[in-house]
Amino acid sequence: MSMRLEELIQVIDEIAPRSTQESWDNSGIQIAAGQDEIRKVLTSLEITDAVIDEADEADADMIITHHPLIFGGIKSVDYREMTGSYIVKLLNLGISVYSCHTPFDKAAGGNNDFLADLIGLTDVDGFCVDGEINRIGRVGRLRKPVTLAFMLDLAAERLRMDPEQIRAVGRPDLIVETVGICTGAGADLMDLAAENGCQLFITGDLKYHDAQKAKAMGMAVIDAGHYGTEKSFAANFAAKLAEKTEGKIEIEESNVDIDPFEMI
Repeated sequence: MSMRLEELIQVIDEIAPRSTQESWDNSGIQIAAGQDEIRKVLTSLEITDAVIDEADEADADMIITHHPLIFGGIKSVDYREMTGSYIVKLLNLGISVYSCHTPFDKAAGGNNDFLADLIGLTDVDGFCVDGEINRIGRVGRLRKPVTLAFMLDLAAERLRMDPEQIRAVGRPDLIVETVGICTGAGADLMDLAAENGCQLFITGDLKYHDAQKAKAMGMAVIDAGHYGTEKSFAANFAAKLAEKTEGKIEIEESNVDIDPFEMI
């Protein structure tokens, strides 16, 4: 069983339309390595050497990632540089790459909806901006008010993380009920979360000055890390793709732990 490359791209676009990507994003085909018939796909948060090796060992024809392999402009492909080495290796192995970044953040059941469901939010929707809905993040309500300390423990449990890996801004006894979410690096949506009545904002990659701003605003923030908030991508996307392709291709989730941070 197999699917033609263009047919598979159309299915991916049905799950998370490329037309919905942010203006700064680079979702879509990153590498078309010449394999027109796709028999097996590996899903992974992003490309690393270990992920490429995993795809090679699995005899995959394509890797579907969340993070784009090629994000900005590229002036050269040099095997001595990280991205260049990945591109050369993938082309030599004949493995194509498709990245589904902000479209999957916005998609129904994508990264943000997955996290919202994981922590038990109800009445989930995008942030309201001047009467319009911004789908890059989510806002929802807890079934009952809880403390920030409780939410920190809940996030660690549901994301299967050591609590020491998670940082928080705010008083442990702060009561929260309305929660904003932006998986990955979403500090730029903190103001929107406040405008939408959130007492708590969950994201990753929070910078020092963003933390100071949150504290001054009186908003609690849980920083569960970029990897921590988006590591669900491989399994989540694989499940959606399997439902859409109905057995026409083989789909495998990456088992590589690509988190660059170590607990020492």
